[in-house]
Amino acid sequence: MKSAYVYIFSAFLCLGSVLAVSAEDAAADHAVQPKQADTITMTDPFVHMKNPDKYYITKGSTYTNVTELLASLPEEATGLNQDHVSFRIDKQLIGEYFYHVKAYDSESHVMKGNYFVAKDDSCVWRLQDNTAAVLIYGNAEKLIQKAEVVIYPERIPLGSYGIVRVHVPGMLPYDIKVSSLNSSVAKLSDKMNIIPIAAGKTDIVVDLKIGTAMRTFTTAVSIVDTADKPEKNRPSPQTTIGIGIGWGSGWYHHGGGIGIGWGGW
Repeated sequence: MKSAYVYIFSAFLCLGSVLAVSAEDAAADHAVQPKQADTITMTDPFVHMKNPDKYYITKGSTYTNVTELLASLPEEATGLNQDHVSFRIDKQLIGEYFYHVKAYDSESHVMKGNYFVAKDDSCVWRLQDNTAAVLIYGNAEKLIQKAEVVIYPERIPLGSYGIVRVHVPGMLPYDIKVSSLNSSVAKLSDKMNIIPIAAGKTDIVVDLKIGTAMRTFTTAVSIVDTADKPEKNRPSPQTTIGIGIGWGSGWYHHGGGIGIGWGGW
C-alpha cells in the first residue's frame, strides 16, 4: 500500500514538472521579441518620373558647376565612389541659399549621398542620417551672414519669459552662447530662456558659431509689468530654444534639423 502511495506521489511530481516546463515554453513563445529596426532604402525617383525637368536641374551651367564641385571632392569627404553615380539637384533652393543634391548609384538607383551646396560655392555640407551635417568643403563665413537671431517678445512681462530663436539656412548645426548685459533686469535659464527679474531694459548678446565662423548679435529687450502686456502675447511655456549638447564655458551646441531623404529637403 505504501508503494502505491509513493508511486502516485511520484506521478504527481512528474506531471507538475511537465506542466511547469510547458508553461515556461508557452511564455517564451508568447514573449514580446525585440523589434528589429526598420531600414529605409532611398531610391532615385528620377527613373519613374515623366517630367523630371520640372523638379530637378538637369543641365546648364548650374548643373555643371554643382556636380563638378562634388565630383572634385575627396571620397573620404563625400563618401562617394565616383563610378556609376548620378546627381539630382532640386530646383527649389533651401533657405534661398543651398542647392539640395542627392547622389544615386546609376545601376541600383540606391541613394549614396545627400548634400547642401551653397549657391555661391562657398561651402558644401554632407547630410547624414541620424547625425549632424558635416562641413566638407569651404567655410561658413558667408553662410553665417545669412543667419538670423530672433528674440521674442521684445517686451517681456514679469512672470513670463522670452525665447531665443536662431534661423540658419538649411537648419544646419551651430553653437550658441547667450548672455544678458544686465542680470539684475533679466538673466538666462539653463535652456537659454530669458527670465525677467525686474522692470527695466537690457541688451541680450548672442554669440553664434557655425563651423569656424563666428558672429555676434545684440538685441535690446524691455522687462515690463504684467499689466503692460496682454496675456495672449506671452510666449507658450512649451517653446524653448531646443539646445542640445552642452559644450561648456557657456557654449551650447544645436544639432540642426537635418533629415536624410525627407520630403521637402
